[in-house]
Amino acid sequence: MAISKRGIYENPTKSPWSYERYESDLERRMMERLERDPTVAKWMKRHDVTIHWVDRQGRMRRYKPDFLVEYTDGRIAVIEVKDPSRVDSDDVQRKRSAAELWCKKRGIEYQIATLG
Repeated sequence: MAISKRGIYENPTKSPWSYERYESDLERRMMERLERDPTVAKWMKRHDVTIHWVDRQGRMRRYKPDFLVEYTDGRIAVIEVKDPSRVDSDDVQRKRSAAELWCKKRGIEYQIATLG
């Protein structure tokens, strides 16, 4: 289970912001990974990507993926960080399907990171 540890990641070098907020230890660890990754040119958690999806009851929902990342080779990816125990849940799979379609229409990648 993911640790719900909120905080501020200060002075990221690859984000356009002077700080980024995280909602869990997994998100904080992803920020560290993105900062260290030489293939990552830019990343941000504070972005305006919103993806619509339909829940099990047929209600329209929306969610904001965890990260928007630009790689040094020009690729762009939306990255969602999940605890491995939640990856196969119905809601996550529904969000994933909607996000994959949203990304495909825009020529960008969608990734789920478990940081296992």
